[in-house]
Parts: sequence; C-alpha cells; structure tokens
Amino acid sequence: MIDTDMNSDRKRGTNLAKLVGSNQTAPFPDEVLEPVLTFVTSRKDRSSVSLVCKVWYNAERWSRRKVFIGNCYSVSPEILVRRFPNMRSVTLKGKPRFSDFNLVPQNWGADIHSWLVVFAEFYPFLEELRLKRMVVRDESLEFIAKSFLGFKALSLLSCDGFSTDGLKAIATHCKNLTELDIQENGIDDFGGGWLSCFPETFVSLEVLNFACLNSDVTFDALERLVDRCKALRVLKVNKNISLEQLQKLLLKAPQLVELGTGSFQQQLVPRQFAELETIFSRCKNLQTLSGLREVSSVYLPALYLVCVNLRFLNLSCATLQSDELAELLSKCSNLRRLWVRNFCSTTFHFNKVFL
Repeated sequence: MIDTDMNSDRKRGTNLAKLVGSNQTAPFPDEVLEPVLTFVTSRKDRSSVSLVCKVWYNAERWSRRKVFIGNCYSVSPEILVRRFPNMRSVTLKGKPRFSDFNLVPQNWGADIHSWLVVFAEFYPFLEELRLKRMVVRDESLEFIAKSFLGFKALSLLSCDGFSTDGLKAIATHCKNLTELDIQENGIDDFGGGWLSCFPETFVSLEVLNFACLNSDVTFDALERLVDRCKALRVLKVNKNISLEQLQKLLLKAPQLVELGTGSFQQQLVPRQFAELETIFSRCKNLQTLSGLREVSSVYLPALYLVCVNLRFLNLSCATLQSDELAELLSKCSNLRRLWVRNFCSTTFHFNKVFL
C-alpha cells in the first residue's frame, strides 16, 4: 500500500532531481519512483537501491520510513535526521551482547535521551521506537509519551534504568498505542498499578507483553483492557497471573495469536479444569505459546487442543520431565520452532516424537 504521506513529503522535498543539482532526466518520474520504493522493505535491498544513482539515492532517502541501527555509536542522531527526514520507526541497539553477562561496567553509556531530544525536533511524527540494551529512564519514557502525539509502538528488550512509573506515563498519554512490549529488562517494579492508567476509552492495543515484571498487577484493570482491545493478538503476562485469571483473559480474547501464560500450577476442581480446557479449545488462531511457569503435568492436557495449530513453543521458563515433554510435543504436528532449557536425557523421546 502506498504511503499516504507522500504528498506532504513532496512539498517539503520539492523536486528530487533539483536536489542533486543536475539537469539530467531520471529514468522514472519522481511520482513513480518514490511509491515504488515504498514496497522495498528489506534493509539490504534499500541500501542497494540508494547506490544506483543520485536520483535513486534521494528517492530512497525521502521514502524511507523505518531504520535499523545496530550500534548507537556508529552514527549520531543528527546524521540520521539529515539522511532520512521522514522516519516513522527507529530500531536502535546499544550495549554489546556481553553486557547480558554483567561484563560491561556501570555508566558505560547507550542512553537514549539525547536521541529523543533530536527526534522530537525533527521527527514529531515518530510512531515506533524499538530499543535493545539501551539505558531508558523514566523521564525518557515521559518525554516519549508527551513529545510524539501519534506514537504507536514501544518495544524495550534488555534495557534498564526505568521503572513502572515510566510505564504509567506511556499508558496515560499515548492515546494511539498499539504495542507495548517489555521483555527481559532491568526494571524497578513498583507494582501493577500502571495498568490502571490506560483511559477507559483506550481500545487500540494489539500487543501487550509484561512478562518480565515481578509484582502483582491490578487484574481488574488488565481484564477491562483486554476486553476493550478487540484487535489484541499478542498477550504475555507475568508469573503472578494464575490459571483462574488466565481463563478470564482468554474468555475476553479468544482471537489471540501469541500467548504467554503466567503460573501454570493451581488447585483446580474438575469443573474448573474442564472450563479451562474448553476456553483453550476456542483459541483457534493461537500459533505461539510461552510462559508455562511452574507447570503442573496435571494441567498439560488442557493445552492439547491448541497444540495442533502451534508454530512456536517456548518452554524456556517451564520445567518438564522427559515423558511430559514428549507427550506435549506429540500433539504439536505443525511445530516449526521449539525452545527448551535444562532438559536432560530427552534424545530418545525427541526421536520418538519427530521421526
């Protein structure tokens, strides 16, 4: 689909051929070249396109909406905004991989705030920000929430420096938010009250992941949020969400494509187990399943009816015996990806399941 902002971009950019200071006629008119380039989504392909000639370089420059920066020190935000003036989505990585093993000293860097100050001036239309191993403070999250009125997606992976107070600012001010993905972060958890900050009129959320938080959430607020957001397709909750609570959430959102459960161990009477099994069976679109913390083998059969549609099963947080794992996998006839951890002596069972 052609970007509807192209006309406004053209007014700002005028004629691309004039920008290169040449009277040479481009093989394609600008009105044709720019919309065509919007269909080129691969980063490598777009980089190749920009090397064809100056006209293509400028067309790619003005039509680029997403950028990936694998090292936040490889380029400055000032260079970025000069190179791509119409960016809507920025993915930025900070600290190196070995920082996950505490091998990077304190105050190493990779603070996002200086980038945000530049973005607020040149990208007030920014919609998506995806950060990995960056330092993100509460004031930065509040700055995001108040500076980008059309902001839609925030993904924080292995970031640190912020607390649930920063999440309150995002929930309160980002009226068009579709994605809030908080995973594997070093976060100061002051409780689950931040979920109550979403306005009762808020209905746009499509992705919600707070699996890395440790405190109890305000479940009533979560349940109302899930009920309002009919387009929700990804929900990953933390370990404090019980089976009974999970059942209530699934009843509100049977359309989920990805689910991350909380604790999967609770005393259920036969009637409650039957209800859980029925609710899981209604999740016809479920393709990714994770969580299953403290899973009890007694309740694994409740998952069997959704296993046939699973493409990705993440058991990195689960503890299963070999025979339990083999029985579960035998139900996953369409599985393409499997993550497990701390399993021993399972070779025979894997061969039995997959051969």
